[in-house]
Amino acid sequence: MRNDNRAGAWPWLWCGGAALAALAGAVLLAAGAPAARWCGGAALLAAVLALAGFAGVRRTLLHPLAALRRRLDDGAAPEALRQAASGGAAGAVAEAAAGRVEALEQELAQVREATAAETEARVRRDLAGELCRSALPQRLRESPATATFALAGAVEPGQAPSCTFYDYFFIDPGLLCIMVGQVPGEGIAEALYMVVAQTTIRSRLRMGRSLVETMADVNLQLYDQGARQSLCALVATLNTANGAVSYVNAGGALPLLLRSGERYEWLEAPVYAALGMNENVAYRAGSLRLRQGDRLFLQTAGLGEMRGRDGTAFREQELRAVLNRSRSRAREPEEILRFTADEAAAFCPSDAGRIGYAALVLEYRKGDKELAHCEVPAVPSSAGQVTAFLNQRFADNGIRRRDYARVAVLVDELFALCCRCCAPEATVITECGIAPDGQSVTIRMRAPLGGRDPLEAADDDVTGSAAEFIRSQVDYLTFKAGEEQDTLTAVCFLEGDLPLPEV
Repeated sequence: MRNDNRAGAWPWLWCGGAALAALAGAVLLAAGAPAARWCGGAALLAAVLALAGFAGVRRTLLHPLAALRRRLDDGAAPEALRQAASGGAAGAVAEAAAGRVEALEQELAQVREATAAETEARVRRDLAGELCRSALPQRLRESPATATFALAGAVEPGQAPSCTFYDYFFIDPGLLCIMVGQVPGEGIAEALYMVVAQTTIRSRLRMGRSLVETMADVNLQLYDQGARQSLCALVATLNTANGAVSYVNAGGALPLLLRSGERYEWLEAPVYAALGMNENVAYRAGSLRLRQGDRLFLQTAGLGEMRGRDGTAFREQELRAVLNRSRSRAREPEEILRFTADEAAAFCPSDAGRIGYAALVLEYRKGDKELAHCEVPAVPSSAGQVTAFLNQRFADNGIRRRDYARVAVLVDELFALCCRCCAPEATVITECGIAPDGQSVTIRMRAPLGGRDPLEAADDDVTGSAAEFIRSQVDYLTFKAGEEQDTLTAVCFLEGDLPLPEV
């Protein structure tokens, strides 16, 4: 406001100065002296020139600038600003103002376009994410079948969204289906394609189609859509009664299998074309049988494709090693998934290298008459858990207590010797297999013993006597050193009559 008042006062000062000059000239002219008349005339001439100059400045500069200001205040277009004044200083100012307004309008238009594009992209990402989340399974209802296994799945986001999912559901009360899948891309179309493919697999299997027939039907249906997309998926079924697994790998990553607490190994099996890629694909199912404690690890390709600082893929360098380390750091499937995700994130040098993926862990927990196991800390106080495990195994197989009392004492001594050779915080896996005729039992203990046979390491009277007792009571005894775990195997024939028949 102060600057506006000063700007508006200078014309009055100009006119006031001209009036004073004219008054001074008139006074000097009236004085009569020649010199005074010359000064008075000069003063009057200066006053006239000042007034004439003011009128010219006002007409050519002040009025055009005032009009330009009013149009700027009214938000006039650049062309209207140029028409407010033409030529001279005012025209230059108008031209500069019009150019600046045009530049600001262009910047504003670009900001609006970028904001609109960002908003649209965010809405699309959110919608695609909602579609992908809708493909995730609901918690299974508790039933006798769910007691035979434990499973967990996870979708880990990457730097860019991805259309990945995991799923599990019962085809019938004793047949479980598990699968992981991925559609390349991250848009709404890819997410819709993924949901349609997943739903079709579900419906075909529940209609009673076999796994191979289902994969062939879904492949043909997706191919006929002509969407030029594909679903990379690994689909498997588990018979919860006997652990039989049937699976088809349609363009998915290789799964890993953990047998009886040993080591995760790649499940090398044929990988067929992704669903919807080719019209005629002859899918074939692989098969295996899970025993108590066996685990399957399924994942989409993103997990193995993440790169380390040297450019090596996570699958080639770390994935199997990470899972094998998880045996001692995480017991439940959820913990295995979390441990693997943390290790994969640490493997990448930056967040930009992280790729989204889905993973699923299945652990079969139903024991059978052939083999079962328990895993306990390698401390003497855990002997009671091992004894309880053996009692349950013999009871499940109809073996009377008097027939296995000697074996129970033998196992107790074996466990004590193994604990002496184990490192702190180690665990001992005790396996118990009973022959189909119930006449013999195989006991196998796995633990990190440092490559030492615990019977040979007995170095005092007590442990020496225990080692001699074990050797005298078993019919077969072997020790095998391993990279991470050593294995002690003992076979004993049971005494007494045949086991009681099952009722």
